[in-house]
Amino acid sequence: MAFANPNITAFAVEATEFPDLARKYHVSGVPKTIVNEEIEILGALPQDDYIREALKDLETGVTEGAGAEGTERTD
Repeated sequence: MAFANPNITAFAVEATEFPDLARKYHVSGVPKTIVNEEIEILGALPQDDYIREALKDLETGVTEGAGAEGTERTD
């Protein structure tokens, strides 16, 4: 997505070379993707599923883990 859109940035990190980052983000497998410090995607997914997971917080406008009534985002 970062390649196709200049408003998106992405970084690839080798977990074994940056153990502090691996600990911070609780890396237990690869690939692991973190989106805006909120959404975690572990493992390889088909492209459509990956995009859906990466954008799900934007689609709903609700924070992850909220109850059925949801919580509006304030950021």
